Amino acid sequence: LAAHLGHGMMGARVSSNYRIVVHRVVAWARAIGTNGFAALSPSASVLTSPDTASTSGRWMEEEFLCPCYYTDNFFVRSLGRHVTYDGTSSGFDAAHPDLVGDMTDDRRREVHKELEEELERRRGHFAAARQRRAFIAANYRPLHPNVYTLRDEFVDPRWIELAELARTHRSKDALLEAAAGVVRQRPRGVFAFPALTPRFCELMREELDHFERSDMPRAHPNTMNKNGLLLYELGMYDELLTPLLERFVSPVAAALFDGGEREMANGSDSLDHHRSFTVRYEPEGAGKDVDLAYHFDDAEMTLNVNLGGHFEGGELLFGGLKSDGDEKHSARYPHFHREGIAILHRGSHCHEALPVESGKRTNLIMWCRSSQVRIRYCAMCGRDKITTSKIE
Repeated sequence: LAAHLGHGMMGARVSSNYRIVVHRVVAWARAIGTNGFAALSPSASVLTSPDTASTSGRWMEEEFLCPCYYTDNFFVRSLGRHVTYDGTSSGFDAAHPDLVGDMTDDRRREVHKELEEELERRRGHFAAARQRRAFIAANYRPLHPNVYTLRDEFVDPRWIELAELARTHRSKDALLEAAAGVVRQRPRGVFAFPALTPRFCELMREELDHFERSDMPRAHPNTMNKNGLLLYELGMYDELLTPLLERFVSPVAAALFDGGEREMANGSDSLDHHRSFTVRYEPEGAGKDVDLAYHFDDAEMTLNVNLGGHFEGGELLFGGLKSDGDEKHSARYPHFHREGIAILHRGSHCHEALPVESGKRTNLIMWCRSSQVRIRYCAMCGRDKITTSKIE
């Protein structure tokens, strides 16, 4: 996730900030060094090791990685915002004088340590994820093995019908007319519709709880959420989530976002891979996620399905697109999320989650991506990967 207002950061818009630009360029050069762009892959040497050969394989998330992954959108929990980081304490201080100016030495060291640990995590992320996935496959016994395979009985019949209609009504207006009463748009560009059955949601919640009670290794789902699971590591991609993307998400996204009139490199009609995870929100307590700050996603399209649970609060609020001016982000439009309902929106549509007041809410998140877009354009830093120029 990347917090909004200026290249994925909370606070002032920094895309035009000279210090940040220089900071990013220097960091990329340091990461590339004399070995070319191959040096940016932290797992390159690991994947050739005989000990980890079984954990290799094509992973499109890694394949289309932008160098900014190692320099940008570092979420500092203690600050509640994203920052750039070139890998050095002095570089961070020079790039963010507004943040460090009033810090005590101890406070500054804490922030530096948090950034160092996050950079180290990113450098080893893909190799570690493959190793966890292999270990889980060999040692974990699922409670509900059937939820690892997509079945029509898991999908709300209205979504099945909507996907069929989307294949024949390949424009937003035509689809909304044909599916009147099934799809709701509010605010503009945010669509809600029935997606998963109550039975699937119940089985999935039980499976996730079962896994979290086990002693299996796991990682945080993203930089902003501590509670949840990376579904790649649980082995849910091949038979469950990728078919869900291909059969249901892709045709509906292509129709509802036809043309991408407000966003360059929209990618809604060429979704072919995803990063999927779950998030869990509970009332305030040690180590718990209560809410989520205003941000945009590293995705062309985001599918967010409420898996249920008994809870109060936690409403989603939508603002403007990341490319919009500040005035578009001053207003928030609430969305009340119910079990089994999917919300589909552009990854660039900024949003936040209000605090959960009681109970527990679990959501399935699919960051849906297009290789046609990502081979050239980075959704996070907004730069053309070939020319390195910023696409406005």
